Amino acid sequence: MLAALPCAARAGGRPAEPGATQKPHVHGANGVVLLPEHRLIEWQLEELDGPEFRLSSYRGMVAFVHVFATWCGPCRSEQPAVVTFASAHPEDTVVIGVDVGEEDNTVRAYRKQFGIAYPIAMDRYDKKVRSIYRQGRMTFPTTIVFRPDGMLSCAWAGEASREWFEYERRVALGTED
Repeated sequence: MLAALPCAARAGGRPAEPGATQKPHVHGANGVVLLPEHRLIEWQLEELDGPEFRLSSYRGMVAFVHVFATWCGPCRSEQPAVVTFASAHPEDTVVIGVDVGEEDNTVRAYRKQFGIAYPIAMDRYDKKVRSIYRQGRMTFPTTIVFRPDGMLSCAWAGEASREWFEYERRVALGTED
């Protein structure tokens, strides 16, 4: 369900951050995930220390589904930006973390270490998330963005900056091309 590149092809792209290699910006599945672009997506998983996670319960908001692993270096490096972004737009945007195959206590410790306040869904037995990746090749971190209407906006595999999250939020809201 997650992809490994940026979102929607655009002339000129957007400027790279200093010292970063510019990646093409492509909206949609982006070769990362097998999710359809023009159909509502429903996804259900258990939530760490909470009720069942249902993607449809966030319709009306931009939803960033952030697939991570506690042992992943780029995930750990990116996490402060994700946490800051998650609290920046509570009126129209939600972040949902998704952990694959790790013990609950390991994920709880990670959540505490980084001050994660958003929900974390758990694919404890690696049965659901892998099926959304092309050829089952998971990439951490992966972020999948859904528009308020529940349709896929984009999928990105790899570390992203706070600026990327803000840009993709605006694209999903339709306030930027």
